[in-house]
Amino acid sequence: MRKLALAVLLVAVGLLAASAASGERATRSVPDRISIRVPASWQLLQGWLSDVTDPAPRLAVASFPAQLSRRTCACGLPNVIHFPRDGAFLFVWEYLHPSGRMLAALRPRPPLFRLRAAEPQRFTCYGPSDSFSFRDHGRDFQVEVYLGPAAKPLIRAQMLAILDSFRAGRAA
Repeated sequence: MRKLALAVLLVAVGLLAASAASGERATRSVPDRISIRVPASWQLLQGWLSDVTDPAPRLAVASFPAQLSRRTCACGLPNVIHFPRDGAFLFVWEYLHPSGRMLAALRPRPPLFRLRAAEPQRFTCYGPSDSFSFRDHGRDFQVEVYLGPAAKPLIRAQMLAILDSFRAGRAA
């Protein structure tokens, strides 16, 4: 009996190790008809994200146990407490009432997202970010990607996989 219990325990430990090594992902539904696949080691932030209402904050994901301050940055982005040098943070806004100029500039959601290799698009509260906008199912989104200066290639690859898994349902 003891040998059987030990064997079961070893199999369970092996399965846990294999799922962790494979970067197992779970599809998560977030409010407002959005789903995303998040690696098991990443955090999908729940609850309050920003005090900005349009664009509406829809999604925040971090490669570390992120905590948000209730005081946002001047630009309305969430203020992440103790952002690690090797961390990554994804923030998604949805424009509820985009201007005509913005609508003209929006492209459809790309089949695969790309992050700029050398020069991020703009400088925001946390430093260099990669920011891009797209239209998906009649909805207008803006994505902010922050990679700490010591973020490893695996973190970058996981960020791209998260972005590629983003799915939005049709506008209500």
